[in-house]
Amino acid sequence: MAEKGWCLVLAIWGDRYSDDYVNQLARSARALSRDCTGVVVFTDRDRSGVDPSIRQARFPAFFDRAEFYRGGYVVKLSVFSRWGLPSDTTCVYLDLDTVVTGDLGRVAALVRGRNDYLMLPPGNLIGFGTLRRFIYRLTGGHRFAIGNSSVLAYSSAAEPNLCEAYQQLYESDLRAASYMHVDDRFISWFAQSRLRAVPPRLAVMFRREFLSRGPLTGWLKNHLPGRRRRLDTIAAITFNGADYKPESLLMLKEGEVIQDKRGRSGIWSRESLGSTYDKILTFCQAVVRR
Repeated sequence: MAEKGWCLVLAIWGDRYSDDYVNQLARSARALSRDCTGVVVFTDRDRSGVDPSIRQARFPAFFDRAEFYRGGYVVKLSVFSRWGLPSDTTCVYLDLDTVVTGDLGRVAALVRGRNDYLMLPPGNLIGFGTLRRFIYRLTGGHRFAIGNSSVLAYSSAAEPNLCEAYQQLYESDLRAASYMHVDDRFISWFAQSRLRAVPPRLAVMFRREFLSRGPLTGWLKNHLPGRRRRLDTIAAITFNGADYKPESLLMLKEGEVIQDKRGRSGIWSRESLGSTYDKILTFCQAVVRR
C-alpha cells in the first residue's frame, strides 16, 4: 500500500511536549523517510506553534474525557479515527518519546492490505504469529499476545474501524471495556487475528534493545551475530515513558552507566549503541536547540 505514499501520525495532550518538539519530530521523519505525503497530529486543543504543514485533528468527542487521559491512555485509540486521517492511506504512528533514526517508509511498506496491523511485539520468544492466533481462536479471544503501541502501522481504510469498535464496546459492555482500558491491550485484542510485529531491524524499544538486567546479559546482547548491521537499519527508537529526555541524554558522558526505573542498565556509548548513538544525539540536539 505504501507505493502511493503514507502518513505520519502523532498524538499530543497536556504540556509534557512542546509544539516545537512535535515540529522537530515531524521534520526528522520527513528528512529521513521516502514517500511521506503528510503528517497528522491528534490533539486535545488547537496548538498555534505547530507547523502549518502538519494537520491538526482534535480527539473525537467520545475520547476527550478525563478517564481516557489517565492510566491506559485510551485516548491514543483516536489515532485510528477515520475522520482525522487521509482516506485509504497507510499510516505510521509514533509516540512522542520516539527518536527517528532512519526511513519510516520501510515500516509503512509492511502494510500490504487494508486490514493489516503492525506494532512492537511482546517481550518474549513467542511474540505474535500462528500459535498466538490459534490460542486466540481456541479461547474465544480471552487469551492473546499484547504488543506495544509506541510504533504502529495500519491503514486508515481498515474495516471495521478500531476507534469505533472501542466506542461500541464501551457503550454496550462497560465491564469488558474496563478490562480493555489500556490502548496496547485493546489494539492487540482487536487486531490479534491479523496482527504482525514491526521487526527489530526497523524499530525497537530503547530499554529492550540497549538495557539489560545484568552485565553478562548485556555483553551477550552486544555480541549477537549481525547485531551491528541491524542497528544500522533501525528507523525508530522509542523510549517508552521517557526515563531519559533529550536534555538529559545530552548531559550524559560517553561510557556512563544508564539505568531505568526497573533496574535495567546499560552503557551510554558508541560501543554499546553502535550507529544509533550518534543518530540519537543528532535528534536530541535538534530538539533542544529549538
